[in-house]
Amino acid sequence: MEQEDTTPININITESIASKHVSYNIKGEDKIGQFEALRRYNDFHVLRLTLLQRWPGCYVPPIPAKQALGNNEQKVVEDRKRFLQYFLEQVAKLRHIYFSDEFQTFLRTKNTDMEKALQGLPKQSIQEVYEKFKKNFPHLNGREVNSDLILKVSSFSTYLNKTTKQLESLKEQVKLLAAAKKQYTDQFNIMTQTIGLEYEKNILIEYVNHKTENLIFTNHNDVNVTAREIKDQNAQTYNYDYLVDLLRIECREVEAFQETLKQKEFVDNLKASAQQKLRDQNSELVKLQAGKTTLKSMFSKGSNTDQAQTLEKKIQETQNEIKLLEDLCIMITSILCFDEIDRFKKNKQNKYYEILIKVSQLEQQLNQLYIKFWSEVSKGTEAEVVV
Repeated sequence: MEQEDTTPININITESIASKHVSYNIKGEDKIGQFEALRRYNDFHVLRLTLLQRWPGCYVPPIPAKQALGNNEQKVVEDRKRFLQYFLEQVAKLRHIYFSDEFQTFLRTKNTDMEKALQGLPKQSIQEVYEKFKKNFPHLNGREVNSDLILKVSSFSTYLNKTTKQLESLKEQVKLLAAAKKQYTDQFNIMTQTIGLEYEKNILIEYVNHKTENLIFTNHNDVNVTAREIKDQNAQTYNYDYLVDLLRIECREVEAFQETLKQKEFVDNLKASAQQKLRDQNSELVKLQAGKTTLKSMFSKGSNTDQAQTLEKKIQETQNEIKLLEDLCIMITSILCFDEIDRFKKNKQNKYYEILIKVSQLEQQLNQLYIKFWSEVSKGTEAEVVV
């Protein structure tokens, strides 16, 4: 049995370069060697569409959604950079996609026209797609597809369709929560750095007979140090933004998996069309063998016998095509049932737990600073209370 390739893959977007269009500099190293490429957002978009078409039934991670305006704004550029980095990291976990001709062309071609470079790849026949899948998914060779597996795919498709609106709604709610948390943080900074100081300087100073040592925010260094620590901690990241990103990514990933299922439907439809074609050909053959004139035979040369022989060859070709499509459909269903759906679910739950742990740790650190701050305020205030 062939051992799984565990060679490390390092791939990073090192910088974004803005000119007429924004480009992202990708650097890294894999078992093939080092690479460096300058790619625009549209290059990622073309790559992903190509992967979906040439790897039907295989999940391809999403990229940020297109937007009509503001593509060169720094906030948009950095946001895209972050999510495109996530795309590259997810692809690196899918060895069959990462080492595919399509992705390696994206990483290593010197052609600046990515669409042209990808279109230049050899066209794939049904047989070639099937053989490619057999090579990349050897553990699925010979698997049989039963009604339970077909139900697993259709049930998951139904679940994703139902989940889409719920995720969008939750995403908007978390955005509001993150905005409220940011507003609280901003107001806290104003309170500690402006309101408290101004009140003590302009009002309280009279009540304490101009004794500056009685001022809390002005005179107690520990209070100010802790307030600055809180400000610095919040400046690094707003913790709830991680939850916003979690749901933003999940919305895109659910959409990406739905696109994967549509590619399966496309192959299913090819098989159904070939089966209908075979039925039509057999019907035509029966009429020709019975000596009847058909609409097609009226515009064809040769006798009914000659036309029947030609049609028999076409029927054999169609039967071969159907067999290949049936094998490919079985392989795609196996990939979805035994690999893609289970991996998607596992990744989603792990990502959720990972983000919750990260947010809870950051919130605990921040809350400890708040407790420290208010303890310092309380200690300083108690010493100044006049009985």
